Amino acid sequence: MKLQEIMRADVIQVSPGECIGEAAKRMREKSIGCLVVTVDGAIKGIITDRDLLACISQSHDPHQCAVALHMSRPVIILPPEEDHLTAANVMWRKRIKRLPITKAGKLLGIISLSDLAALAERDLEKLESSTLFVSKLVKTQAAQRGASKPGTFTGGGLLKPADEKTVSLGHETEPIL
Repeated sequence: MKLQEIMRADVIQVSPGECIGEAAKRMREKSIGCLVVTVDGAIKGIITDRDLLACISQSHDPHQCAVALHMSRPVIILPPEEDHLTAANVMWRKRIKRLPITKAGKLLGIISLSDLAALAERDLEKLESSTLFVSKLVKTQAAQRGASKPGTFTGGGLLKPADEKTVSLGHETEPIL
């Protein structure tokens, strides 16, 4: 799936000169884990909840400390035409949880590891449903051909009981026919 289809377009931004305290307040109000640091629409960095903790752990005053001192850079970005598998691979290789989506230097959206996990969960549910469907279809076809027991085809001799394999489909174990 293309990133433009799953990205969040409402990216909350902060300027590099704003204080860490204001950035933390904005993140809490919006229930988000990062802010994209921009100047005139150009991405300059990204600041995450962990960066905020780094500021505090270094005994900095969050109301006097600028975002620029703790933001991460350079920022890894992807274009909106890229697919979700590439995004997952980039996040894994770079050990990051968020990717801004840009085109021609313009910030269009952001995608998080949580967004990709939700997509993977939906894909897994579809796969499970399809697997159950195929299993039931094959069983029905075998029964209509007069198979004497699950896993045995008559007339073609494709599988013998000793060749039967099983697969777990969530709640029960079904023979693969």
